[in-house]
Amino acid sequence: PEGRTAMIDGGADAPLRYLQQMSVDSIDLLVATHPHTDHIGGLDDVLTARPVRFFMDNGVPHSTATYARLMATLDRLEEVTYLRATPRTITLGSVTLEVLPIPAADARLNDRSVGLVLRFGDFTAFLSGDSEAHQLNEWTSRGDVPDVVLLKAPHHGSVNGFTRDFLAAARPDVVVVSVGADNAYGHPRPEALTAYAAVGARVLRTDRSGHVTVLGHADGSFEVVTGPDARALGPDPATVGATNATGVWAGRLLHLNGEYAVLVNSSVEDVPIGGWRLCDLRSRCFRFPPGARIVGGGQVRVYTGYGTSDGLSFFMNNDRAVWNNDGDEATLFDEWGVMVLRYVY
Repeated sequence: PEGRTAMIDGGADAPLRYLQQMSVDSIDLLVATHPHTDHIGGLDDVLTARPVRFFMDNGVPHSTATYARLMATLDRLEEVTYLRATPRTITLGSVTLEVLPIPAADARLNDRSVGLVLRFGDFTAFLSGDSEAHQLNEWTSRGDVPDVVLLKAPHHGSVNGFTRDFLAAARPDVVVVSVGADNAYGHPRPEALTAYAAVGARVLRTDRSGHVTVLGHADGSFEVVTGPDARALGPDPATVGATNATGVWAGRLLHLNGEYAVLVNSSVEDVPIGGWRLCDLRSRCFRFPPGARIVGGGQVRVYTGYGTSDGLSFFMNNDRAVWNNDGDEATLFDEWGVMVLRYVY
């Protein structure tokens, strides 16, 4: 409520469009519950496109290229303070986040997820990454599971992502299952859905309802919004140029696309730039999509505003200027975070 923001996980792909819709310009606390790609794939882009004060994870490394890129970005961003997920209470204005203990090192990676209890007055939510029965049982036996309003279903509603003792302790009013349509794992499993229903919870699934927003109030009441544009607090800047009769956003977008950076390839060979990032001095970055390249002797332009990339023109999809008029620094990094070139003006 005081304008503080915590973000828990980032999905497999960049969630920047949705942060833009919710007017999230900076993040006080960014948490990676565990290093699987479907939870951290979008965090690298978040870190390079938004100022982040603190980053927290479970301290367990992973062997994937996605994890390596994320760690390289954190090493480069000295202004981001790293926090190990040890039991503590983090205060963000009138909201608190309780970090729960993580099981010993011999537990599976899912069972070493960062568990969080969010409290805002009488509104309580439980967020637990991909925790499975081992971790849920440990929390339940320790008395760490409160009666909650909202439960983000552990491990996407898997057959081992719940226990009846855990659900009896949590007694959620709403369970939100974050799950892709027609996923190969068959999530959410019928056993989990039956268990949620047994404690009287209303179950919402992103594969059926689209985006799900739960807006909690300090008195414990809440509102649920579902659909493709759930919790879009204003017009969607990706489409409003064609639909907003006032023209306010359209004019803004046109002005922003008057600002752009040009990358020139002076060699005769094509240069593949898929996964490369173009960043300003404040580490606001654009990541080139897979397959992008600059042909020999050619150039590409990266526009600040909204648009559809065509291989020659790319768009940062920002709703405000990036490059400072009084001087800035443009840096190009390859897919591993190694600096390729820097231009200072």
